Amino acid sequence: MAVVLLLGPGGKPAAGQALPETLEDSVAKLDRNWHRGTAPPVRPSALSQPARVDSVRNLLAAHPSPDSMRVLLLTHLADEMMVTDVRAAGATRRAACALARRVGLPDLLDETLLDLADYHIALAEYDSARPLLREAQRIFTRQHDLGGQMRCLGRRARMADQQGRLAQALDYCLRAMAMSSTGDQRRFHTSLKIHAASLYTRLGEYATADTYLREALDIARRYEYPDRINLIMGELGELARRQGQWAKARHYYRLSIAVSRQIVVTDQATVRAVRFHLADVTERLGQGIEALSQAHAALREAVAAHDVLLVPQLLALLGRTWLHQGRPDSAVAYAERSRQASTRAQSLEGLRAAYEVLARAQAARGNWAAAYQNYRRFDTYNDSLNGTDVSRRTAALRFNHAAAQHRAELVLLGQQQELARLKRQRLAAGLLALALVAGSGAAALLWRYRQHQRRRETDLRNALAADLHDDVGTLLGQIARQSGLLQEGLADTTSQRQQLDEITEASRLAVRQLNDVVWSLDAHNDYLPNLLDRMRDYAYEVMGVAGLEATFDLPTELPDQRLSVLLRRNLYLIYKESLHNVLKHAPTATAVAISLRYVASSLPQLVLEVRDNGQFGPETDTSRRPGHGLRNMAARAEAMGGAATAGPVAGGGFRVQVAVPLAAPRRSFGL
Repeated sequence: MAVVLLLGPGGKPAAGQALPETLEDSVAKLDRNWHRGTAPPVRPSALSQPARVDSVRNLLAAHPSPDSMRVLLLTHLADEMMVTDVRAAGATRRAACALARRVGLPDLLDETLLDLADYHIALAEYDSARPLLREAQRIFTRQHDLGGQMRCLGRRARMADQQGRLAQALDYCLRAMAMSSTGDQRRFHTSLKIHAASLYTRLGEYATADTYLREALDIARRYEYPDRINLIMGELGELARRQGQWAKARHYYRLSIAVSRQIVVTDQATVRAVRFHLADVTERLGQGIEALSQAHAALREAVAAHDVLLVPQLLALLGRTWLHQGRPDSAVAYAERSRQASTRAQSLEGLRAAYEVLARAQAARGNWAAAYQNYRRFDTYNDSLNGTDVSRRTAALRFNHAAAQHRAELVLLGQQQELARLKRQRLAAGLLALALVAGSGAAALLWRYRQHQRRRETDLRNALAADLHDDVGTLLGQIARQSGLLQEGLADTTSQRQQLDEITEASRLAVRQLNDVVWSLDAHNDYLPNLLDRMRDYAYEVMGVAGLEATFDLPTELPDQRLSVLLRRNLYLIYKESLHNVLKHAPTATAVAISLRYVASSLPQLVLEVRDNGQFGPETDTSRRPGHGLRNMAARAEAMGGAATAGPVAGGGFRVQVAVPLAAPRRSFGL
């Protein structure tokens, strides 16, 4: 929103400005534009920003009456202040909102609530913004104001976007766009279409993003929305940047900045973001000195404006640029500042960028331990932002390949050791048979013993072959095929990144499966404490990366009893399946509680319980949780002579409980 009347020092009209007939006429026009959702006045900037702020302050001083006109002037003053300093506008935003409540006009209160929410969103203060949006939404709904409801959903989309929840942000955008696309809501619909295109770009749906942006550009040109054209040019630049088209991206970013210079843009945060991206692609084009100049200028503006979300990314960019200039010490200094700023702003994007630069800079300095720790942190935040366990770096791919080969060697060694042990057992059985050859009863016993040993060896071979073929063999075959495609070099850049992602994911899964096979072969792991240690390590490995807290409730005294291979293997697989179900079907869960009880009775039992605190609601997939995974768990529990149950619990959450006897029957599942 912008006021067309500007006053110079002393309350006189600014140069080139005609004074309206009355101040009331000017504010009335502004009020009608505000609530009709029409475009704010867009014109070349005639005054410097401090002069614009002073002009509105003069208007405010000339009208001290606590009425609707003063609310509008306070709102406009806050708009002008936020151009250069977001935090400085806080007191004025709150004053406008408080006065709107006193005046008692809902069509003023809803707009000031929305503006105050914008202020908190810009500072990443989401807990303060949410109640304001809820109150504004209620007022807009009572007034049947579709434009206001669309804007509230748009703000929710922006908050979800800034927190890295891209799918939820896209859902908000599409819900708002479904309300209206014509009349007074056309501008809001265009803004939402641009935001949706941005989300599609970051989700890798480049064709869809391009379609949305072209449609928005046609509307902006047809209905003369120059303040939307600069946004579209910036998003077209981001679309090209994501696809590695650096020169094309720079072209669009420059167009966006050029349009912004021709109009009055109160949303300078978007302009600063475009300048950041311009510096980024300039650095990627190998023009490091120019990129440093651009990034330093953008950083000064972002710091002055208290742009808490952009500052960390600019610091990380400067760190990366200094690293490419052969200055790892400077790179570490800037990356550390980026990490601190990202922590304060709770910016996952900034933390990912900071740890990536720290890892590479420490490696360049030869500090391999610090490089490895920083890379692990980068990998964690990268997985959180992308919603997968896939690392985007070639170094991680090489590491996973090496680890997979090492684990494969351990599996083969363990297999050979187990077969040698079985041969020694057969030899001992043969000596025993020679000692008892005189009696037919002893001979029959020997025959049965040998049959049992053969079945055991056959079962072991089959189990190892099944595990390696079904789990690891398939993954290594996939790695081999994707590596062959990469060596042929036929795919474009996007397809090559996708193939690298698939190879990395397959490598990571293969390493994890090989770890489990090696662990199951080791006879030292046949006791209950060993199983509990393995379960605890797996939970911290998987839950920690996903950001879930894992707590354990284990008995202080455990029976010193050896577990059968069947019991140990199937109970561990049930436990893994339970945790997998939490990650897959409980997106709202923040913690997982794991307990194991030993029930001493005539038939001693182990009772395993895995419970999450996920809430059931419209966005929770409750239909699939008791499906195929539970049937697998029930079948494994039955093979051990036990039972498995699952379902929601009172107070929220989902629980899986398995009770199995320690003396499991001699049956198998999946062997």
